Amino acid sequence: MTSTRATGRLRFRRSLRMCAAASLAIAVSLTTAGTAEAVPSKPSAAAAKKELEKLSTKVDKLVDQYNKAKTELDAAKKRLKAVNAEAKSEKARYAQLHTRVVQLAADQYKSGTSDPATAVLASKNPDAALDQMSTFTHLANNRGQELTAFLASTQRLRRDLAEVQGTVADVQQKVTKLKGQKSVIEKAIAKQKALVKKAGESTSSSGGKVGGSYTGPASGSARAALNYAYAQKGKPYVFGGTGPDGYDCSGLVMMSWRAGGVSLPRVVPDQASATHFVARGDLEPGDIVFFDSYGHDGLYVGNGMFIHAPRTGRVVSVDPMAGYWDAHFVRGGRP
Repeated sequence: MTSTRATGRLRFRRSLRMCAAASLAIAVSLTTAGTAEAVPSKPSAAAAKKELEKLSTKVDKLVDQYNKAKTELDAAKKRLKAVNAEAKSEKARYAQLHTRVVQLAADQYKSGTSDPATAVLASKNPDAALDQMSTFTHLANNRGQELTAFLASTQRLRRDLAEVQGTVADVQQKVTKLKGQKSVIEKAIAKQKALVKKAGESTSSSGGKVGGSYTGPASGSARAALNYAYAQKGKPYVFGGTGPDGYDCSGLVMMSWRAGGVSLPRVVPDQASATHFVARGDLEPGDIVFFDSYGHDGLYVGNGMFIHAPRTGRVVSVDPMAGYWDAHFVRGGRP
């Protein structure tokens, strides 16, 4: 009886040790598996670059929208300056008319035939007079063509000032919004550049020499455009840039062809509209090549190569169209 109990206790202890060992092994296994899953794998350079390309496409289109708004803003400011000049001239005319009306009011007062409408104009507050449209109408009907012309010009002036000031405020609001959007996209690009760097590759070609010479077969305006573009090689991509220190894609194209004697619009879609269609197989050096649904462009240099301002973190460079760019090619354009 005693021997049987001892044997049972021995078997029970062995079972406990085996269970404990098994539990430990399972715990170690689970811990190791959890640790392996928690350690992130090294990012793929190809995957990071692909995401960077997507973000760059978004930035290109955003920059184009900004440039469009900036062009509209500049035009509105010029218009406002012109209208302000007209306002200054009208104020001088108003002062002359005011002097006459004051004299007329004085004469009527002396003769006892004072006209309330004349008294309004004779006041020293031009705005009060301008607001009395019925008064102007009365005077225009009774004082001749001079006041009729003055009424018409002041009405136009006030309308133009309101229109242009409204346009400037609207465009400034658009520019502020676009700058904010660009900041968000560039932060995302900075993250992707960091991923590419961790993957063991560089995203920047800066640090080389600036300038170069075009030696291809182009002639005339096309050659002048390419000469200009090559001279900008190595200069950084700059948001909204039109030189001389940096360029965005459409800024480089515009300034290059300006050197060739051709005036092009500021943004990529408008540049496409201003050029003649050229198929991929008919491209000639100097032709503009458009990509990414008219979000990016550059100048074809021949032999399947083109020069452009790629994106943030890159410089003006000559790149092959094979691969990525051919896949995103839209059409060529000849100024």
